[in-house]
Amino acid sequence: MGERRRFFMAIPAVLAALVISTSRAADRFVSALPDPETGGWQIEFTAGGSPEITLDGVPVATRAASLDGGRYRLTLEGPEVSGRRLALGTKATITLAETPRELAPFNDWIVYHIMLAYFDNGARANDRSGMRRWVHRNYAGGDLQGVLRRSDYLADLGVNAVWLSPVFQSETSHGYDVLNYYRIGDSVAVPGDADASLALFRQLLTELRERGIGVVLDLPLDYGAGPYDRRAGDPQRRKPKSTKAKQEAEKVWESWGTGFRYWNFGDEDTRKFLRDVPLYWLEQGVAGFRMDYVRGVDHAFWAEVYADIKAQDPTAFVFGEAWIDADGPTRNMTDIASYYEEVPGIGYQFDSLIEYPMQMVMTEVFAAGASVGLLEEWLQATAAAYGDHGAPIYFLDNHDIARFSDMASGEADKRVLAAVTFMASLPGPMSVYYGTETALSGSTPKKGFNDTNRVPMPWDGLDESLITAISEIFRAKRAHPVLTHGARLPLTADDTGLLMARLHRGTLALVAVNMGSGARAFQVPAQLSTGRTFRALAGAAIPQTGGGQAVWRLPPLTVGIVVAD
Repeated sequence: MGERRRFFMAIPAVLAALVISTSRAADRFVSALPDPETGGWQIEFTAGGSPEITLDGVPVATRAASLDGGRYRLTLEGPEVSGRRLALGTKATITLAETPRELAPFNDWIVYHIMLAYFDNGARANDRSGMRRWVHRNYAGGDLQGVLRRSDYLADLGVNAVWLSPVFQSETSHGYDVLNYYRIGDSVAVPGDADASLALFRQLLTELRERGIGVVLDLPLDYGAGPYDRRAGDPQRRKPKSTKAKQEAEKVWESWGTGFRYWNFGDEDTRKFLRDVPLYWLEQGVAGFRMDYVRGVDHAFWAEVYADIKAQDPTAFVFGEAWIDADGPTRNMTDIASYYEEVPGIGYQFDSLIEYPMQMVMTEVFAAGASVGLLEEWLQATAAAYGDHGAPIYFLDNHDIARFSDMASGEADKRVLAAVTFMASLPGPMSVYYGTETALSGSTPKKGFNDTNRVPMPWDGLDESLITAISEIFRAKRAHPVLTHGARLPLTADDTGLLMARLHRGTLALVAVNMGSGARAFQVPAQLSTGRTFRALAGAAIPQTGGGQAVWRLPPLTVGIVVAD
């Protein structure tokens, strides 16, 4: 949501960096390799104590040999190898087998996040229409007509979903102050004509659907605009009730003069009023929802909404934003984990949550040069925290934080490509903010809430070579189940590099990260290289075999992906 977190911006940026750069715990997996002799696994891990080792929640009989430096080698064989999630206590988890598609149906989604006001101005007649309150200084008149005009661009980019900032009637440029959940806003469609605006929206849905792209609506249900249209905006005559600001964040927003109306979730009719909203838009043909500020609402409500949506359209993608902008990845991870849990008697709350902890870590690593080993630590930590239902939607930047390019310490285009490639190699959906594919910059490079990222899309100055490279990455992810649903095996990770493997039904993918200042040679274990012929999906280099070893050489500031069947 826009313009809402300035209260926390006084927190020193160095604090967040320290939180990320400090290792969370000694307990983590170092490597996991298949053992061709036994059909089992050779696992190395570090541990500060004696953590319980489980496979799919069941303790496994182990033979762990002590190595130097607090490292241990563990052998898994026989009936012990039939599971998927290997856990080291509660601190680290890796996957030894593929994730069934029914558990993660949206892992191949690449969601392009459009902040409408800045994307493309397709109809100047609607500029600022109805905007009686706050308008961003970079407002560029973007609208649905502009998205429609760029539909071929989106298809060529290779995304399969578009997340639109709120399209509803509102009085600001950000659109989160909804006046009517059932009306498309004048400033993004046809001023004064609700029917024509809805027809335009439906046309956009059709045009994008024909290109293989679904539309995800940004839906703020915690609050609406103070002067919410209680007649046209309440078709079922639920007569929703509101309350004063109660939470800390809500009180901060009030101090800014936002004039929000905070819905009363203690009133059953109000809950039904809000639960009706996504069902209406599903009828119009949307593919899913991004739920804004889910921390403002009780868990049971989200489980109710999720159940409603899935009953009407089981294929709809529902993801939420749970973000504590003043804190680092540890507290955010713990908070996000609560939204992956089932609510007793109701069920799950979301398909996915926007993955802020890894966003913070990836920014430190790929943009600022922190230890690459942090990537492996946090991938294992979040997998452990989120459980089997966890399917994070990875991202680098969005409408509430600084642009990745502005956080980069030089060579932003290379760092953007490296970070996007790494995201594409992870087992989960991903979101790309408009302009990131062309290394768009222009925001103030600081941590926490930051709306200076909202700058016009530079249609006359695109980095075509970078866009082409990123579109190839998107297509590679969508075309290869090994990247979307394969097992993820750590192989090595240190300050400048990382090597990991993905496995899916006989297909192997290797992913290497070199963020050092010079070229890096990675030794590919014989268990994974013998008898295989690799082809590149990202980066030109492939492992070369000689003298009984396979070596993969990568230039600096590069992420490579290779596959072999």
